[in-house]
Order: sequence, then structure tokens, then C-alpha cells
Amino acid sequence: MSRSWERQVRKNQQKANVLRQKTGQERIGTSGGTGVQQYDTFKGRNYMFPAFLLIVAIFLTAITVAAQNSGVKEASGTSYWFIIVMYLILAVIIFLRRPFLRVGKDRLTTIRFGRERMVMAGDIAKFRIEKGFVTVETRGKGANWIFSRFLKMYKTEEIAARVTQFAEQHQIPVEKK
Repeated sequence: MSRSWERQVRKNQQKANVLRQKTGQERIGTSGGTGVQQYDTFKGRNYMFPAFLLIVAIFLTAITVAAQNSGVKEASGTSYWFIIVMYLILAVIIFLRRPFLRVGKDRLTTIRFGRERMVMAGDIAKFRIEKGFVTVETRGKGANWIFSRFLKMYKTEEIAARVTQFAEQHQIPVEKK
């Protein structure tokens, strides 16, 4: 192939890899064999934010019922009840959508703000392991990833063991407190 053709292939491969990375698929041209990477997945359960939404829905219900009982005409519409039902549905959706941490051969993947986020082993500065917490400190402009037993009910002992193994494979420092 000519050099210009190779450059065009590389350019298109980079564009395709960016799109594939956003959807959580394997990058083109990086796998050595089967194309399927094995992951260890650790799932948690988000209960804090759904509980907050449930409290807000109860509060709005109390206000709406009190306003209707006191004779406020604006509170007699169905829009207030629609908003309360939507808060309840949002709480159920967030509760049922479980957060996770996937540890692969050379990357970590989690869900942040409704999207899958991935960090490669070279982009990790260090791991900090505390009782009930595992923190992944990244290089560059990304925020640290914190996996907590209290906030999202992760099994942090299992995560700590797997992350320590991952760190040994990629010479990443681990700070234990």
C-alpha cells in the first residue's frame, strides 16, 4: 500500500475507535486474538439518591394534598400528581440501574452520569485503599473514581483484592490506609 493510503486507513481507524470506545466496544486493531476481553465485574446498589427522590415525592404529596384541602384552585390540577409520579419513577429507575466497576486486562470501566467511562492502565496515577473505600486516582483532567461501601454498597474488599492484582500487573502504586 502507498503511504497516503496507510495514513487514510489509520485516520479512519482512529475515528472508528473513538466511536467504539464511547459505546464500550473493543478498539479495532488492539486485540491480539479473540477480540473479546475478559472482565471482572463488581456491582453495587445506589440507594441514597433514590431515597432522596422518594422523600421529595412524599414532601410534594403532602404539600399538594394540604393545598387541595385548603381550597387552592391551582393545586387541583393533575400536573402536580404527574410530577410526583415522575419523581417516583425516576427513583425506581435509578435504584434498579446498578452501578458497576469492570476490571479488564488493561482498563477499568464504570458508569458515570449515565455513560460508561473507561480509563486505561497508563492513565491511572495510583490506587488508594481504605476501609470501605477504593479510590482510583487518574492522571490528567479526570476526576478520581471513588467506590464506596456506604454510598453505593460496593463489596470493597473484593474490589481491593482485584485492584491490587491489576496494579501489580501494570506497576501502579497502591496506597493502603
